[in-house]
Amino acid sequence: MRSVALFLLLLAPSAFCQVSPSLHLNSPRGNISIDFRLDPEGAPQWRVSGSGGVLLTWSRLGLTLDKGRPLTSGFTLVDSSVTEHDETYPVVAGKTKLARDYFRELRVTLRESASPQRQLELVFRAYNDGVAFRYVLPVQPSVTAFGIIQENTQFHFAEDLKAWAFQINTFRSSYEGLYLPTMLSAIPDTGLVYPPLTLQRQDGVTMAITEAELTDYAGMYFRGMPGTALQVALAPRLNDGNVCVRGRTPFPSPWRVIMIGEKPADLIESTIIENLNSPCALQDVSWIKPGKAIFPWWPNFFSDKPGVASKLSFENQKYYIDFAAENNMEYLELEPPWYGDETGCIEHPEKYDITKPVPELRLPELFEHARKKNVGIFLWAHWENVDRQGDDAFALYKRWGAAGVKIDFMNRDDQEMVQWYHKTLKKAAEHRLMVYFHGAYKPTGTRRTYPHLLTQEGVLGNEQNKVTYLATPEHTVTIPFTRMLVGPMDFTPGGFRNATAAQFKPNYDRPMVMGTRCHQLAMFVVYESPLEMVCDDPSAYRNQPGLDFIRTVPTSWDETKAIDGQIGEYIVVARKSGDDWYLGAMTNWTAREIQIPLSFLGQGEYKAEMYRDGPDADKNPTQVATATKTVTARDSFSVRLAQAGGLVVRFRK
Repeated sequence: MRSVALFLLLLAPSAFCQVSPSLHLNSPRGNISIDFRLDPEGAPQWRVSGSGGVLLTWSRLGLTLDKGRPLTSGFTLVDSSVTEHDETYPVVAGKTKLARDYFRELRVTLRESASPQRQLELVFRAYNDGVAFRYVLPVQPSVTAFGIIQENTQFHFAEDLKAWAFQINTFRSSYEGLYLPTMLSAIPDTGLVYPPLTLQRQDGVTMAITEAELTDYAGMYFRGMPGTALQVALAPRLNDGNVCVRGRTPFPSPWRVIMIGEKPADLIESTIIENLNSPCALQDVSWIKPGKAIFPWWPNFFSDKPGVASKLSFENQKYYIDFAAENNMEYLELEPPWYGDETGCIEHPEKYDITKPVPELRLPELFEHARKKNVGIFLWAHWENVDRQGDDAFALYKRWGAAGVKIDFMNRDDQEMVQWYHKTLKKAAEHRLMVYFHGAYKPTGTRRTYPHLLTQEGVLGNEQNKVTYLATPEHTVTIPFTRMLVGPMDFTPGGFRNATAAQFKPNYDRPMVMGTRCHQLAMFVVYESPLEMVCDDPSAYRNQPGLDFIRTVPTSWDETKAIDGQIGEYIVVARKSGDDWYLGAMTNWTAREIQIPLSFLGQGEYKAEMYRDGPDADKNPTQVATATKTVTARDSFSVRLAQAGGLVVRFRK
């Protein structure tokens, strides 16, 4: 790691009557740049340039506090400095084994000209694959405790852009929505758009706006502004008037991030969100084990074994544990009603106790059976119960032998809830329990600091097939370029009751999935989630083509290469584990022929084991064709993907 001061400007405060000279910051490679200035009103502004010129035109910055005039204008420049940082750090579980945090940083200190001469710092970072900035309220006599009513961050883009917007329109949500194509200029100034917001220029240059290191702040949303601009909105605190954030100086905001790529697939390889977070806070990470989990709740605990009822019980979960053990699945996810009625646990958590399993589940005996089968158990719990009982419950779960907890139904990202996430992660780490969040807001890179946070929902996944028609192939090839850009997503792939558009209908007990068997298999490679939920029941998998691929596919990777793709159209991703490479490709309802260069492979020959859509997969989507061939990095594949089709390949060295 190196951090070198490059220059320091010390400027005496002076009256502002014209635009100040701009400060300039280049990324290490020089392909992206940031400019900062004060306009004639002393208002801070920034601008971003990249391939093809200006991407973000001069955009105002600032904060409105609960006391005093807004911190948005009337500033003079006190000082600025530029540093460079280059560090490589290990990733416990994720898209790569090593991540490089390489940036140049501009830190600017501003002071109001008028009394009480409050100070505001702005920190800008330029990476080779994006930019970021944050606010810092430093220690100062005139600002100690404060409330933020509004963040005055704006994004003014140089031209109208195609956008994929999750129009959430509420601060209370499970964050399971569609990222629908629109134009930046069409985003309304009413309602709310939830990040990440992916934007694309006509020449293919693609950007995504989001936030990183959300630790003690309110979640960020967007509203449209006239023209091609956005205004930040913050989730309000509960029962605190119009205040969104409370704090004491010194106080940093989260990072506001613009990921930038020459083409959409470039963004998938980026680690900028994790880079912007604090280093790992755990001394020992040996207990953190990524893997696959069987998910009995999705098929409503269906069992085809004589004498084993299709409901959550000791024998039913034993049946699922045995199947997991036989098929290289490391975990079982134990949903309600393990401690009470499912509806009651969700709607009235205050009436239930997450330390008291229902007797008929014989939970100690079930844990012992799972231990003998080398299958770990994740226990589901409502967040309100964890909030009330977490200290006792987590200690008890560890004594039982639980691998981790699935915490659900937070459905908020106001400051108090964000603080609760971090408090809970610390508590879980004390008991060596891995965590995944459902009913959860988007990832913001927290897993770098707390790598036992393996995955989280905040995505419209296969779960929706039980009750809606929303998880379409257009959606499944949109989310890799939207929601997945910010971190792992628990989509729960692997549905084997594959259906065409005409065949599909929601089914709560034995759900179908839209598209081909290979479309679902490809999700295990394309989608990032170190804890991958295998959603279907044993009878759907047994003796079926494709199960052997699920058995062997990893969930954490040494390297990721996004080969190709167009948002909402198709995607091709390759990931490396050890000496082997895995490739996944998916398309929307449009069948297509794709050419896949194999230049990502290393030297030498590889045995390619291919699972592709069968010749009649457009009409019979369960059909899988397999083939094996020897290839090298000089070769390429030409493959037809059926309607809503897919492809997976394992390359063995």
